[in-house]
Amino acid sequence: MLFAAAVAVAAVGLISGVESSGREVASYRRVEAPSPEVAEARSYRDMRAKQYGPNAALPAAWWRELAAKEATTEAPRAGTPEERAAALAERDGRRAYEGAPPTIPHAVDQLAAPACLTCHDRGLAIAGKHAPPMSHTPQASCLQCHVVAADPRVAAPAVAVPETTFVGLRRAGGGAQAWTGAPPVIPHPTWMRERCDSCHGPRGRNGLRTPHPGQQSCQQCHAPSATFDQRSAGPRGAAP
Repeated sequence: MLFAAAVAVAAVGLISGVESSGREVASYRRVEAPSPEVAEARSYRDMRAKQYGPNAALPAAWWRELAAKEATTEAPRAGTPEERAAALAERDGRRAYEGAPPTIPHAVDQLAAPACLTCHDRGLAIAGKHAPPMSHTPQASCLQCHVVAADPRVAAPAVAVPETTFVGLRRAGGGAQAWTGAPPVIPHPTWMRERCDSCHGPRGRNGLRTPHPGQQSCQQCHAPSATFDQRSAGPRGAAP
């Protein structure tokens, strides 16, 4: 009797479950006629070829704004001799000698490299202050080579500069040219100065900016100096 009752209850549950499942499946499979306002699904090829929606207009607006800013900025030009002399004098004033790391003209709050990269990674101009981009690849410890020009502490004691007879390397001036109009040789070492745009790019000082910032391979035309880069002589005594 108990077995028969259990079988009967199981059969009733199976039949009711199958019937209810059939009704739910039928409701899921019901297909209605698409509304004319509903857009059809696009293919991946169509999505790559076209832009849809309001967000697609944002990049185009950004490019138009950038083009408008570039149109209002100063066009690339060769600096005047006066601008070049002023830029070189300012540059020399922050170095103990030619080739020395420039001093830091402001207080340093954080000693980590990311703090320096905030302004000196790509260059920045704030309130008339010019922060040039780094001339080399980022290093882990900036203060290992660059020191502050003065003690940034309030009422810091004056430190006497020790006497020395050391005379550092002086700037060589402009690069030599093979002929008039030829690209000048780089008049300084290229070590730690791999990024030419640090001084000669659009964010460089007036007088040092190149009139052709669109060129990306500087050493394709401007040869490094064998003297400054300490290159060995070739088989015939000529520098390579």
